[in-house]
Order: sequence, then structure tokens, then C-alpha cells
Amino acid sequence: MSRPSVLLTTEGTYPFAKGGVSTWCHVLTQQLPEIDFKLLAIVANPYQKLSYQLSANVLEVLKIPLWGTDDPVEYSWRSPFSLALQSKKAVTPSLINNKFLPLWSSWLRIVLLTEVEPESFGQLILAIHEYFLHYDYHKTMNSPEVWAVYKDLTWDYCQQASLTEVTLAELTEAMRVLYRFLISIHVPVPKTDITHSSAAAFCGLPCVIAKLQRGTPYLLTEHGINIREQYLNLNQNISSLFVRKFLYRLMGAIVKVNFHFADLISPVCEYNARWERWWGVPPEKIKVIYNGADPEKFHPTPPVAKERPQVMNMGLIFPLKGQLDLIKAAVIVRDKIPNVEFRFYGKASDENYFAQCQAVVDKHNLESTINFAGFTSEPWRAYSEADVVAMSSISEGFPFAIIEAMLSRATIVSTDVGGVREAIADTGLMVRAGEPEQMAEAILKLLLLPPEERSQYGQRALERSLKLFTQKTFLSEHLDTYYKLLKH
Repeated sequence: MSRPSVLLTTEGTYPFAKGGVSTWCHVLTQQLPEIDFKLLAIVANPYQKLSYQLSANVLEVLKIPLWGTDDPVEYSWRSPFSLALQSKKAVTPSLINNKFLPLWSSWLRIVLLTEVEPESFGQLILAIHEYFLHYDYHKTMNSPEVWAVYKDLTWDYCQQASLTEVTLAELTEAMRVLYRFLISIHVPVPKTDITHSSAAAFCGLPCVIAKLQRGTPYLLTEHGINIREQYLNLNQNISSLFVRKFLYRLMGAIVKVNFHFADLISPVCEYNARWERWWGVPPEKIKVIYNGADPEKFHPTPPVAKERPQVMNMGLIFPLKGQLDLIKAAVIVRDKIPNVEFRFYGKASDENYFAQCQAVVDKHNLESTINFAGFTSEPWRAYSEADVVAMSSISEGFPFAIIEAMLSRATIVSTDVGGVREAIADTGLMVRAGEPEQMAEAILKLLLLPPEERSQYGQRALERSLKLFTQKTFLSEHLDTYYKLLKH
């Protein structure tokens, strides 16, 4: 029997960016040497470099940049380049009218004007994909014919949604974003025995295509609730109500088609499974597989003498991680414990958000309280040495940082988001997200305990994580799932 092969698809993560999802992908590919992997990575631009050293069983990396090019042919999968020129030459107004517009108008109607029927929507995605395998993407999508159909149907949607003051600039912005997102389906999908998407997002569409083209079994993992996080991001970053509503409908349709065609959905926590059931996924199609970390790497280290009580946060600095709320909590804690140190490990992945964090530090004279410590090569030591590990996320799935902290015997206070409560249970304190006062109160409660009493939280966390959240269990569950899908 030949070695099983898996197409692992990602979006903005592995192997070109660090983070929790990338950690999950890297462990999966590194620690399952009996499986061959091909990676299909949707990235922001073509210039991103690998952030990980890939193992020998990663046979191929297909990078699909959505931005950073005027025309996707600049980063073309067609070789030799003469094929790209032929695909452009073949695109004529007659071809667009006869072959593409029927697909395009039906696709837009499903997204904007009707209730999404996932089977029909998936078949349209496949048909559009197969069109782009033969005909140039840029020339088609920038044609007057495609724009005219888009404009007419979006105006119909605006009337239906009582959006009566939408400008041409807003229509153009939505089309510009749609043009970029659909680049994800214009390339051939590599052949494998199984496909495995790391999100119910655009990176799942190649898996849907493989399912429809070749009957390839599709496994979908949800780390965070993609649709919820998209709502949060769009509310923060898109000012136009029309563009937000347009993208809400688009993202919702993409989630539904992923849920429909996946043979099995493996959320990383029961919290995610609740959302999936709410979106109509049958319970028998869901199997929770918790993330796991390596106890050989993340383990308690001997305590060190510190001059100051220390609160530590681990993770990339960007809005969904909520460091701004933790800095505001630090103002309150500092007033009660003047020599406290809040140490933030992790780089800023959102410079505007980091600037907001620094502005609050400056405003409240927190320069001696807040320490942006950057990257650490020994996170287990950082977890063990902190008096309190504080996680302030606004949205999460089942974060590796929590598991790693538990294995390091950390005393944890966290926002009650995603699957964090399932991980921590009674081994730490939970507070509402976006409530700096509650976070400060919980941190003060822990810091003011006698050290031996505070350490009992960490001991319970260690015992719980060793029982439930080890890398060995995580890998065994995934390997078992792959083989079951192969038999199916």
C-alpha cells in the first residue's frame, strides 16, 4: 500500500507566518512521518518567506498570493509563460458572455439575493474553477461584461437590503475585495488521498473542489470560529456598511459550503462545535480533537528570585488578542502594587494596534510597568517564572498558549472566550472579554495570595493538561481520523 497523502490548506498562517494555527500545522506535519503532506497556502503577497523548516514528508508547497500583484499571471502556475498568454488571448467578449456570465450571475445571486443552497453553490464554485483553468482570470474578471452583471445584481441587493445611498466607490471596493478572494480558486488543486483545511474559509474551497472533482475525502478543522472572527475584523476595519454587509454574506456562504462538503469537521473544542451545530452541521459529522503540546518541551522549571511581582502575556500583539485591555488592567493593578511588572512576549503583527497600546502606556506613565519583551526562545521558562499568566483575548479557539502555560504549571487568569474554559476548568480564573476592571481584579486576587496558595492553581493546571492535552493524544486522534477517512 502506498503512503497516504494529505493536502493541508491554510490561510494567512503556515508555513509563512507564526501563530497558534501554524504551530498546529507544524506539529501535524513534523510528527506524523508516515503521512505525506502537500501544502496549499493562501497568503497576503508573493514575497512572504517560509517561517518554518519543513520536514521531508512535506512534498510540495503551493503558495497562492491574494494581494501584491496587479495581475495573478505575474505569479502564474501556468508554465511555460506562453500558456498564460494563450489563456489571455482566448478570452473574448463572446466567450465571457457565453461561458462565464451564466456562472457568474448565478454565483452572485446565491451570495446576495437568495438563501444559500450549498450543493448548488459548490457546483458553481467547481464550474468557475474549471473555467479559470483554461481562461485568464484577470482579463475575465476585469471585463466590462463581468462588471455590468456585478453592478446590476448588487444594486438589486441594495434595494432588497434597504441600502439606498451606496456609492459607486463602495461598489468598486467590494468588487476589488471579491476579485482578490476568488484568486484562491483559479489554480489546479494538487491530487492527494485526503484534503484537510485549517479553516472554514477560502482555503477550504480547494478541498470542496477536490471533493467534487475526484471524490477526495475532506476533513475540516476549526481553530477559531472563522465567521465570528470575520465579523469582528470587518466591524473594525471596513467603514462602509454596504461593503461590510456584502462581505458578511460572502463569508457566510463560504462557511456553509465548507460545512456541507466536509466529510468530518474536527473543531478544537466543544465551544466551536456548538457554533457548527447552530449553523446546521449534523452532530454525527463533528468530532472534537483538542490541541496538545509536548510535556517534554513545556514543563515546570525551577523558580527564580524576582525583585518584582510579574504578570506575563504570551502571543502576537494584534486586536483579537486583547493586549490593550490588559494594559488598561495594568493601570489598576499598578495603583495597588506599584512595583508590578507586566511582561508581553510576542511581536507586533498589527502596527496600528501596537501604536494604540504604546499610546495608553504613555498616557498613564506605565513605562516602568509595561515591558514589551519581544520573542523568547524559552516560553516554558517564561510561563513558569511569571507569578500570573494573563490571557486577554477577545476571540479564541483552543489556544496553544493556554495549554503550554498549564503544562508549565502556570497560575492563569484568562478571558472566557472560545474553548478556554474547557481547557482551564477550575485550575485558573476566568473573566469577561473586554472588561479591564475584571481582569485587574482577578490579577490582584492572585498576586495578593501567599505564594504557596497561588501555586496550587498551577499544580492543578499541570495535572489536568497532562491528562487531557498532550501532543501524543492530539497526534493519535488525527492519525486515526486520517485512516478512517481513507477507508470511507
